[in-house]
Amino acid sequence: MHIILKKYVEQLSDSFEIKEKEDKLFEIFCNYCVVSKSFLGRFNPINVTTSEDDASLDGIAIIIDNELILTADDATEIFSTHKTNFETKIIITQVKSGEKFEKEEIANFNLGIVDFFSLDPKLPNGEINKESLEIFNVILNNLKKVKNKLPDVEIYYCTSGNYDETKELKASFEIIQRSLIETELFFNVKVEPLDRKELGKIWNSINQNNEAKLKVIEYFGMPPMPNIKQSYVTLVNAKEFVDKVLIDEATGLIKHEVFEENIRAFLGNTPVNTKISKTLQDIENKDLFSVLNNGITIITPELTLTPNSKEIDLVNYQIINGCQTSNTLYENYNFLDDKINVVVKCVETSDENNITNIISATNSQTNISDEAFFSLKEKTKFVQKYFEIENSKNSIENHIYFERRENEFKIKDYQQSRIFDIKLLCRSYNAMFLNQPYNSARYVSKIFEIQSDNLFKDNDQESLYFASALCLYKLNNLINSKKFNANKYSYLKWHILSIYKHIANGKLEDIKPNSTKATKYATNIIDTLISDKKNYEKIFQECFKIIEILEIPSRDVIKRSKYSNDLNIEIEKYLAKKL
Repeated sequence: MHIILKKYVEQLSDSFEIKEKEDKLFEIFCNYCVVSKSFLGRFNPINVTTSEDDASLDGIAIIIDNELILTADDATEIFSTHKTNFETKIIITQVKSGEKFEKEEIANFNLGIVDFFSLDPKLPNGEINKESLEIFNVILNNLKKVKNKLPDVEIYYCTSGNYDETKELKASFEIIQRSLIETELFFNVKVEPLDRKELGKIWNSINQNNEAKLKVIEYFGMPPMPNIKQSYVTLVNAKEFVDKVLIDEATGLIKHEVFEENIRAFLGNTPVNTKISKTLQDIENKDLFSVLNNGITIITPELTLTPNSKEIDLVNYQIINGCQTSNTLYENYNFLDDKINVVVKCVETSDENNITNIISATNSQTNISDEAFFSLKEKTKFVQKYFEIENSKNSIENHIYFERRENEFKIKDYQQSRIFDIKLLCRSYNAMFLNQPYNSARYVSKIFEIQSDNLFKDNDQESLYFASALCLYKLNNLINSKKFNANKYSYLKWHILSIYKHIANGKLEDIKPNSTKATKYATNIIDTLISDKKNYEKIFQECFKIIEILEIPSRDVIKRSKYSNDLNIEIEKYLAKKL
């Protein structure tokens, strides 16, 4: 199982004190994630996880009127009230801990679903299956009280790998959807594959606890837009905004987690932020703040406006534009009063494309480089999490940090040599695993022009990014200390990274970043770099020897692919002699 997903599964296991084998824990984890999307109350995921070999169904949950129903008696009780128009949903999962989406396994899943909803199943069914079928029969007997006169059904096929949609896989899921539509038992039918990226997003959203009730002075509702449920432009008192949206009640400190989707972190006393502070402190001009400032944009998957009280409820919100304004307001809290207002745009959406477009548009007038938008990719968040997990396992001298967002670690007491921003990480990864040290040696923006489609791809193994960064960190230490005369080769460091991987793995071989082999390949490299015996020092010395075989190149020559190709020939010869 992927290291990040494994960490999430362990967190769930610890939280619920569940002792099971890894495969079963992953089933429980997936069921918890999926059901939590629709049911906001507390529940034990074991109660919606089926037994082994239960008709290819690994999880069944039935939600009626926002309640998780576990028995037919509970279903009967809820329908016995005078209330009508109950929202009713059946959720079914199949979970595979492997890395691939298999057409045959999806077909078996469909067989189990069709058999279950035949209402007279022939496949083996355990207690949860049988009880769920009884609940479903209660629903069918009370359709007049069900919203739309039919329940909804959601089907999820989960794996720990990445979903790469092919025609066969797409058709396999469409067959499941068609089978359910043909039963005429459901109003809405949703069939969705969930890979580790989507499961990670759900898990993180479940564990976020950003909620705020914001009192607004005035608001203006925006017209309907595709995939945006509702949006408002509001005028809010600045102190109210800081108290309700920015400050953690428990600690009294600013909630840095609400800026996770912002392209860059707070930059401190920049000229612009200093100017904002002066306006807030200016007795004559501070009441003009709302027209002098560009305002703040918040996105949220759940927004509720109460018109009478002029209050907006925000759940799991993110400030995607206005990080500098927000932090400056917080730092000038003592100067805030009833005269200082701020414009806040609130947008309800969960659509990833919409969110990215909004972030891009609202930041288009600021001086932000194109490569900074890589921080919005879900993959960069996974890579950053991978760095955190590796640091938790390794000794402190082997800690390095991926600064996904500009200036993110400014308030952290990290050594600058250990911090890798988007640019530096992409240069090291491009040199080591995309086999283009000659482009890494060029002007940094060239990498993003040439390799933008190959950086932070969903299927890349995160371990490769970590390995390349750690290797560069160790090499820079040798260069700075002039150990082994490493400073002589400082301008060849990108080529040294490319050589290192072959020496560490014992053969000239290029692996695909999305292959299952890549993790083992990267682990071999990482093990040499974190070795107590400092095995990496010997490997770097071997890299230097290989460089010395050829004529030491000029700075112009190293920017051409021919020099890299010539080095590969010498690497192959060198390794052949070692065998």
